[in-house]
Amino acid sequence: MLFDALIVAGGNLFAPSQSLADVLAVARSYGVDAVVAAPGRPPEYALGPANDALAAEAEGLPEVVRLGRVDPLQGAQAVAEARRCLGTLGCAGLFLHPGEEYFPMRAARDVLRVAAEVGAPVVVAAGLYGLSEPLQILSAAQEVPDAPIVMTSGGQINISGLSMIDAWAALSRSRNLHVMTNGVYRQDFIEKLASELPGRVLFGSFSPYFEQGFEVTRIRCARMSAAARREVESAGALRLFGSGLDRQQAGPWTTE
Repeated sequence: MLFDALIVAGGNLFAPSQSLADVLAVARSYGVDAVVAAPGRPPEYALGPANDALAAEAEGLPEVVRLGRVDPLQGAQAVAEARRCLGTLGCAGLFLHPGEEYFPMRAARDVLRVAAEVGAPVVVAAGLYGLSEPLQILSAAQEVPDAPIVMTSGGQINISGLSMIDAWAALSRSRNLHVMTNGVYRQDFIEKLASELPGRVLFGSFSPYFEQGFEVTRIRCARMSAAARREVESAGALRLFGSGLDRQQAGPWTTE
């Protein structure tokens, strides 16, 4: 099974807009069996309606796990929307994009605490200078240790690779931190994570910001044991997001 731990669907001001149906058609063509979907940032900047639209489009699709998107800078409104997403809308977790909503990770603590109340994961667009660098995310993870946090992009997007040191340090120091494989140009870094921090690294394409077919190839080319590959490709994501599946419709989910 191949589980893509993050795609973004719907209207999007900062990336190509894509319907969930189109996302799933492309995913299936690459052998992806299931996805975690988050809303894009719509041009009118109304995250509540975007969360509603994704929920409506995903209805009846057991291969789709949904995340609710919130902007921590909205304060009490963000907290209320996070609770609505995890409650009324049945989302399995939350999605934060510090770059597009332009907030530092320290501003997300109240939203993280909402997720921690129910053990829901929070996916964070990581590696953004001064906003969501790995050590900034580490600080938030240590302050709210009951909130599972997933960093996109290997925790960093510094093409020099120097931020990999910080990403490794963050993952080593906080067990509630996880990381996605998208954009990690060093295959040996993915392989090191998979072997030394089993269950903490997830395949995620972060489409359409990254090209899904390329990201699938990145994982299939990585050298890993069979057990490590199962963790990266599906089992880790199923454990992390699976607790939210009872808030959505039952489906053909398995860790085998």
